[in-house]
Amino acid sequence: MLHTITQNHRLLLRAGAASMRPVLYRTAVRNNSWWSKIIYPFSEEKNTSPSQSYVKTGKNQCFLSIRSDNELNDVLLFNNRLPLILNFTVRGNETCNKLTGALNRIVLLETDKRINICDVETDFLDTRDAMLRFGVTQIPTLVAVRKTFLVDSFTQPELRSEDVNWLQLKAWIEKNADE
Repeated sequence: MLHTITQNHRLLLRAGAASMRPVLYRTAVRNNSWWSKIIYPFSEEKNTSPSQSYVKTGKNQCFLSIRSDNELNDVLLFNNRLPLILNFTVRGNETCNKLTGALNRIVLLETDKRINICDVETDFLDTRDAMLRFGVTQIPTLVAVRKTFLVDSFTQPELRSEDVNWLQLKAWIEKNADE
């Protein structure tokens, strides 16, 4: 894929589209360092890595969406000190978006307990092994992980016809979180 983008980039440059260079590089290359995957909380100080801002703020973290097993392994290895909720979801699906929105709001804004979250996009073929590894049979599913091992899972089968059971979800999150 990168080879194809590079060829397209050369064609655009020949056509005089020099302003497209930053956009192409941002979409073509995905940085694999663990600190580039943290999207919340962002550091308010300049030249501070997210790992340093995490220690200072003590807030829960939200990682970028995972699209391959290698990315999942990186996040699991980095996050071995706190519980992690893996949100197995499909991008753009209305049912999945209901649960993802509720999860993000509870973890990032409404709980004082320590837990991190990360979406695993199941519409990418490279995440199929992760689904098998954590026993995910239905989408959306939340999986609580401690030190790379499955601890608990949460599904709401009737989610298509109903709203998210907010109290039940919050109780499940806080049950799997650290103080």
